[in-house]
Amino acid sequence: MEAPPVGFLVLPLVAWLLVGVAILWAVRRAQRSPLVHRLVAVFVGLWALLATTAVSWVLLNGGVAALDGLWTAPPAIFTVSAALAWAWGAAGALGVLSVAFGLNQLVGRSFLRLYRSQRIPWPAELERLAGSAALYLVDLPDPDAFSYTLLGREPGRGFRRRELVLLTRTLRARLTRNEEVAVLAHELGHVRELDSRYLTFLRTFSQLMRWDPVLGSVSGLLSRREELRADGDAIAVTHRPMDLARALYKAISSPDAARPVLGAVGFLGSRGRRGRRQALERIRRLVALAEERSPGEGPGA
Repeated sequence: MEAPPVGFLVLPLVAWLLVGVAILWAVRRAQRSPLVHRLVAVFVGLWALLATTAVSWVLLNGGVAALDGLWTAPPAIFTVSAALAWAWGAAGALGVLSVAFGLNQLVGRSFLRLYRSQRIPWPAELERLAGSAALYLVDLPDPDAFSYTLLGREPGRGFRRRELVLLTRTLRARLTRNEEVAVLAHELGHVRELDSRYLTFLRTFSQLMRWDPVLGSVSGLLSRREELRADGDAIAVTHRPMDLARALYKAISSPDAARPVLGAVGFLGSRGRRGRRQALERIRRLVALAEERSPGEGPGA
């Protein structure tokens, strides 16, 4: 007779399911993104624990041959005999999350150090909105813009967060001034809603765990939601949706727009074909919004 599940070992699964329901509620009802992001962070942490524990249990019980046993009797992983698997699973989850965080920080720093970054002033229209965030030009070939949060030690101040917006020279060269302001307002929307802290990490983590459809779906849905919201933030600042629509079109018209950038919260959102489809959907929304406005703010504006 198999041992019954142990209550406290079932708690991570119950908590993961409850947080998943809370995310669905928050996506529909929450007006601000930080609540959604924090719930997703808990969701990802619990899912990493469950996934790595399952892998550990399989390895400790005979490898591939044990998969059938886990499939036919899932409660076995919640028994006292699985305690060692949970210990290894917790260590594995911590390791994977640490690697994802390290890669996320490494990518952001590489943008600044490897691609001739140059700090530039914010456009006058965005100085107050930008707050302490810094704006950099970088020499990436992609016509894109990114927002990042980097952690680093500052002399006499300890570890501090740095909010950055990176604009590639190739995109800037294609844009008019109004279009550039619209793109930067979009990126500042990501910074204000903490996308540069949470969404970049989630994207990096989901790319590391490509085999996991749950994380991929959560990352994709959240990315789409946040891109649409950041578009709305930009329009609230500039009141010119066609500037943002034209900037998006110029960005996706480049052959480099399909290349993936690990973890980066880019102006195009997702990369590749899916990113192109989503960008076209955003352009259609922006054009429709412009057409609803007065003639002076319509598609010809």
